[in-house]
Amino acid sequence: MQLNSIEKEVIFLKAITELIDTMVNYEVLEVVGSDPDSEVRFKSMTHQAFFNIILVDFLSKTDNRILGESSSYLVALQSICTSPHFNQSNSVDSLRQATQEFTDWLEKEMSVENVWLPSIDLEISLKIKRFEFIKICGNISKHNFTRLGAVSNELKAIFQRNGRVLSDEESLLIFGEFYEWFHTNIFSYHSSAIAEFLNNIRWGIYEYLQPEFNRSIVRHKEPSYGYHYTYPSNIHNSFAKPCYWELMNDVRSKPFVPKFQVTRFLKMRY
Repeated sequence: MQLNSIEKEVIFLKAITELIDTMVNYEVLEVVGSDPDSEVRFKSMTHQAFFNIILVDFLSKTDNRILGESSSYLVALQSICTSPHFNQSNSVDSLRQATQEFTDWLEKEMSVENVWLPSIDLEISLKIKRFEFIKICGNISKHNFTRLGAVSNELKAIFQRNGRVLSDEESLLIFGEFYEWFHTNIFSYHSSAIAEFLNNIRWGIYEYLQPEFNRSIVRHKEPSYGYHYTYPSNIHNSFAKPCYWELMNDVRSKPFVPKFQVTRFLKMRY
């Protein structure tokens, strides 16, 4: 598609809103406790795996056949925050801060001591970036091992970086053990913080677009009491227009989950 910059922004924001709403809602998780000591709990192990799978989509690149470019949603958000089309009275500030905080957190390299992998008789301390283990675990959640060739290569690269060369067979053997260490244990520990980051981004989108929503909406009088939106003058694409309409509908009401602050005890390790 031929899209100008405001049309791309609208489509990205619509996609990001859908992804976050799919992950952060009361069918998937619940927020327990009270701020500043809240905690997120998933409804089941299956819901936690689902959360991880959708998070991998959020952290992956888009199909360039749709938007004419391949970009992760976080990179797209950073670009939107740098040159926002709907910013009024610094309404983009909270979205910019939430996006940068999550990006910085994902890029941080953590050190996990004494990882025991009995299938290859190895105990190793691993330095690994957070986004690396999140994507690996999400793909293991999603795919059968016969479709995890790319994950096998990623594991070999990570272990080689940590001083241990894995064979193809060894990388396949440790899928389950790596998953238990990094999904069942470490991802479970991090999931409350991740949900808070995502929820802050969702609220940032809501706050950023409130001035545009108020400008755009036209409420009908009797007898229908309906409404319509006034499109920005430079949105012409026939796909971008309904995305804009749906995006405005998304910010008519507040996000599913109120803002919350996760306890510091779930942010101190790894």
